[in-house]
Amino acid sequence: SKGGFVMKKRWMLLAAAFLLCGCGGAKAEYTAEAGTAEPVVKEVTMAVVGDIMVHDYQYEEAYDPATGTYDFMHNFQDVKRYFEGYDFVIGNLELTFGGPDKEYASFPCFNTPDSFLDAVKDAGFNLLTTANNHSMDTGEAGLKRTIAQLDAYGIDHVGTYASQEARDTIYTREVNGITFAFVSATYGTNGIPVPEDYLVNLIDDTLMADITKAQELADVVVVLPHMGNEYETVPNDIFVEWADSMFAAGADIVLASHPHVLQRMEYRQVDHGDGVHDGFIIYSLGNFISSQTTPPRNASIVLHLTVEQVADNPAEVKEVSFVPIWTQFRNAENENHFVVRSVYEMLTLPEEERYQVVRPKDYERLKEIHEETACFLLDKNIPLEQIQEEYVFPKEID
Repeated sequence: SKGGFVMKKRWMLLAAAFLLCGCGGAKAEYTAEAGTAEPVVKEVTMAVVGDIMVHDYQYEEAYDPATGTYDFMHNFQDVKRYFEGYDFVIGNLELTFGGPDKEYASFPCFNTPDSFLDAVKDAGFNLLTTANNHSMDTGEAGLKRTIAQLDAYGIDHVGTYASQEARDTIYTREVNGITFAFVSATYGTNGIPVPEDYLVNLIDDTLMADITKAQELADVVVVLPHMGNEYETVPNDIFVEWADSMFAAGADIVLASHPHVLQRMEYRQVDHGDGVHDGFIIYSLGNFISSQTTPPRNASIVLHLTVEQVADNPAEVKEVSFVPIWTQFRNAENENHFVVRSVYEMLTLPEEERYQVVRPKDYERLKEIHEETACFLLDKNIPLEQIQEEYVFPKEID
């Protein structure tokens, strides 16, 4: 069912249609001669974010010494409305749940309290990619325990596996009559040995074979590669070539991560033998939540995609839009308090409320984030007076 943010947009469209068609127009005549069957239109929506990370600042802020527990529930309360009503809510889980027997830690080897999953589940995530350079941070046991925790919370996952059989099974899910396949892989594991090949998918010939296999099983193939150079806002040519290979193998949508900053996105025209249709790629989704606060690492987006299939035509990307977001590190009292927030919401706060929520320096930073998200991804200057909560990414395929 569609709700929340999606429903709001739908009602606006319906109201517009009513105004255009509902007043004074001639009634449609439904006769045998005039009646023709409308083509069946199927639609699926996705909300996608980048790197989900928990550094020591975050779990120290979440810790309650009175109970000895960690509470992360405040992290996503302001942003989860952008997930409500979406069929897929996807992110890159760049950490492990190695368990309390190991010391909780962040860089270089992440071990996160299990209770962080309470916040992830509450936010609405239902599919996480787990193949990244931190997959092996707590060893084989930690990797398998992470999978077990995700299973216990009812959150689907792709990219790391507890068995060869699980690895060889392409993850597919049918929504509203459209079948999706998801494939995930990483460039490496920070030099940590992977004792069994099935544990972590790597970007290699096996990945390309998996994509081709997925294309045979599904209407839409989504690839979630962990690739790119960290902190670079322009994708290196080699990663563009990797993406080209993924599309050639059968990908329709590529949602990449690793650089911890945003990189460009673009529509792609693809044809896997079923006809030319619109695909899509974003080369890096940036950080969703982390303690990386130096610009532009705390500028990111919630990406919204609508996939549509009309009659027997190939399913394709109908519309892409994005909501610029910011991870608040400290509150107005200068205390550590991690909350992912809408850039629009923060920059349009009434002046009398503004500095009750954010520090003056953060308000100035938010203006920069507007440029690092909306202006950057749309490749045009957008004055603050024209700021929007969400921006449509137009189709401009040469």
